[in-house]
Amino acid sequence: KKLQFSSNILVHQTWTRDDYDRRGDQSTCNKLTPLLAQRIKQELNEFKLIEMQVHEDSK
Repeated sequence: KKLQFSSNILVHQTWTRDDYDRRGDQSTCNKLTPLLAQRIKQELNEFKLIEMQVHEDSK
């Protein structure tokens, strides 16, 4: 595969910082308790074990 960047520079108008707040929300990972982290891990592992489709060559 080959990657190429365009030499054309495009500039578009957008909202000002007063009109649109671009700050990120407080991440869930910053609010996790050990118990909540364990529950999330357990739920993800159960999903991967039971529901997630896996290609035959990856098993």
